[in-house]
Amino acid sequence: MRLFLIILSIFLSFPWQSFAQGASFNLMVFGDSLSAGYKLPPEDSFYGQLQNTLYNNGYDNVKVINASVSGDTTQRGLNRINNALAQKPHAVIIELGINDVLRSVPLKTTEDNLRKIIQTFLDNDTSVMLVGMKAPPFVSYEKQKAFSDMYSKLAKEYDLIFYPFFMKGIMESFNPYNNKYLLEDRAHPNTQGVQVIVENIFPTVEKFLQNQ
Repeated sequence: MRLFLIILSIFLSFPWQSFAQGASFNLMVFGDSLSAGYKLPPEDSFYGQLQNTLYNNGYDNVKVINASVSGDTTQRGLNRINNALAQKPHAVIIELGINDVLRSVPLKTTEDNLRKIIQTFLDNDTSVMLVGMKAPPFVSYEKQKAFSDMYSKLAKEYDLIFYPFFMKGIMESFNPYNNKYLLEDRAHPNTQGVQVIVENIFPTVEKFLQNQ
């Protein structure tokens, strides 16, 4: 009996056993410029580095689909969700919201749009992982907190795998100056910054995949 349990544990430890054997699994990244790889070649973008990391960790059958568009607000994301669904994702990582803050979109509108995006993916049999952001320092503390809390609230409401802050490890304090992980615009990650982002988020992505 003990030998059987050991063999079973080894068998279950392989990540690809979470998926139909030999089947292709489409993992979509649905976001804005942060995940689209603004001013970066595809291989250095978030979706490109995530694809490479997945491959190096045994997820040979996972195909990362880029459905991120620079400048997108949650409303623009909602407007193009049917085009995203046409690419037949099995699961999606949603990274949207910061451009709403930069354009002074009311928080309720952002939350309503994200809720509609999440619900639409779920209604189309697409599992959702939600990625949060933090509001910049020019926004009041109350609005910063409400913005961050919005993501955790939605994750709890829909029982989603949740990663609280996309830029974790490269812009924690929102001090962009002398930051080796940012482009010259001091707003977007460079190649090294994306590498840090992928390293930090990968355990959550792996947990997401293993729940499929």
